[in-house]
Amino acid sequence: MPLKVILADDHPLVLVGGALALRTAHIEVEGEASSADELLAMLADRPCDVVVTDFLMPSDRQDDGFALLETIMKEYPGRAVVVLTMINRPAALMTMLHRGVRGIVDKRASMEELPVAVRAVAAGETYLSETLLDILHETDEVSEAMPGADLSPREKEVIRLFVAGMSLQEIAEREGKSVKTISRQKRDAMRKLGVDHDGLLLDFVRDHGLV
Repeated sequence: MPLKVILADDHPLVLVGGALALRTAHIEVEGEASSADELLAMLADRPCDVVVTDFLMPSDRQDDGFALLETIMKEYPGRAVVVLTMINRPAALMTMLHRGVRGIVDKRASMEELPVAVRAVAAGETYLSETLLDILHETDEVSEAMPGADLSPREKEVIRLFVAGMSLQEIAEREGKSVKTISRQKRDAMRKLGVDHDGLLLDFVRDHGLV
């Protein structure tokens, strides 16, 4: 029996190109969604073996990014997930894999790669575009940072306050700790997430709702 896929992306050209590549490879496209809400609605009433989805799409329910992936994993555990993305931050890629994504396809690659990824994950394999594999292999932080590792409650609170606009001095005064302690907790959290400066930290937390 042919593989059945539900495809989701909010960019029309990616949606059309992806669906064409899949159908040309004799993979059935059971649905094409342009938002996280549409994708979840299709998953509720259409059969599929593999979900191919963009990472960041509009959603009225805030089910986007990692929240969307977690919803799919929880409610539809039997369906393999392939993420289509232009994200190339090692921490984000590693966290996707840590949370159960089986395939990650670089949107900058040829769409002919998509059916290869779908067949691989349907067979129980893990698939990453070569460009993304190169990024992971070349980044020292990946082996050291363990981006999928959970932050401690204190680290989460320090990051939450920092991204809300508080300085380390203000956080220290609020928590009754030394600035040195707060700085160390922030640094440890950034190491776990695989980000090496404040701009990336702010982007990572904002984009993915980590805290």
